[in-house]
Amino acid sequence: MPEKSSKTNKLPDFKGPFAERIVEYINYKRAQGYKLHDPIVYRLREMDLFFLEMGVQEIKITREMYEAWTAPRSAEKETTTQKRQNTIRGFANYLVLRGYEDIYTGYDDARIFKRDFIPYIFSRDEISRMFRALSRLCIDSPGYNSDTFRMAMLLYYCCGFRKSEVQNLRVGDIEFQTGRITILNGKNDVSRIVVASDSLLGELQTYSNKYLRNADPGDPFIHGPKSRRYTESMLYGNFHWLLSEAVIPPRPDGGRQRLHDVRHTFCVRALEQMQEKGFDLYTSLPLLSTYLGHKHITETEYYLRMMEEHFGGILERSDFCHPGIFPKQEGGDTSE
Repeated sequence: MPEKSSKTNKLPDFKGPFAERIVEYINYKRAQGYKLHDPIVYRLREMDLFFLEMGVQEIKITREMYEAWTAPRSAEKETTTQKRQNTIRGFANYLVLRGYEDIYTGYDDARIFKRDFIPYIFSRDEISRMFRALSRLCIDSPGYNSDTFRMAMLLYYCCGFRKSEVQNLRVGDIEFQTGRITILNGKNDVSRIVVASDSLLGELQTYSNKYLRNADPGDPFIHGPKSRRYTESMLYGNFHWLLSEAVIPPRPDGGRQRLHDVRHTFCVRALEQMQEKGFDLYTSLPLLSTYLGHKHITETEYYLRMMEEHFGGILERSDFCHPGIFPKQEGGDTSE
C-alpha cells in the first residue's frame, strides 16, 4: 500500500524544553486549516533540540536564543535562514498567545533577504527534447516507472500543476471520460477543477487502462517503486536525469532548473496563446488566475516577472488592462 501522507503520520519525538508546547502548536495550526507538513514539523524538532543543547530548561525565548537560532550558518542559503526565522517567529507568537512571558518574537529583526531569483522558462525546443527523451525512456525501459514519470511530466507541463498537486492526485480526482481533474485543498486550501486537453485526455485514458483497472478511487494516481509515495527526492532524481538526457544546460547563474519552472513555462505559454488569439487580457487574466489556483489575481504577477523576450509585449498589454498590477522589478513568490 502507498505510504500515508505526512498529515496523518505520527509526529516525531520532541525531547527539548518546548516538547509539549510544540505538539500543541502543530495541532493548533492544523485545526486552523494550515498544512504543517514534515519539513516544518522537523524544523520545529530541530529548534527544540537546538535549545536543549543550549541548556534551556524553561519555556522562554530570549533575544539571545532567537539570534543564536537564526544566525546564518556556513555555506547556507538565505532562504534556509529565512525558514528558521519563520519557524521561531510563528512558535513565539503562539507562546505569547498562550500567555507566556519573556518571549522575544523577533519583532524588530530588520534583516531583509533580497529575492532576485528569476524563474527559468524552458524554450519550445527544450520542452520538445525533454518529451523525446521521455519517449525514448519508455521504449528502452518499458514499464510502470517510466510511464509514470512521463505521465507526471505531462500533467506538470500541460496543466501547470504544482509539484504537490500531482503527488497528491487520487484516482477518483480524475474523470477519465471527460478529462475533468479536481484539485482538492491545494495551496492556501484552494480547490479547483482543471479540464485536460484532448491530447492529454487520450494519455490519461491509455495510462488508466494500462495501470488503474483495479484501482480504488482513493488510491494515488501515481506512486513510486513498490507502491511507495512518489516523494520529492524521487521526482527530482528523475527530473535531473531528464535535464541531462535532454541536454539542457544549467541556468546562467550555474544552478539547476526546478520542477516548478515547468509551471512557470506553462503560464507564459498560456499567455502567449491568449495574445496570439486576440483574447481580451482584461477578462483572460482572472481566468488564468483561477485556473492556476491563485486566491487573488495579484498572485499571477509572479508568473509574469520574466525577461520581456519570453512573452513579447504581454507586460505592456496587461498594463493597459490592469495599470500597475505587474511591477517591473524582479522577485516574488517562486515557491513550489
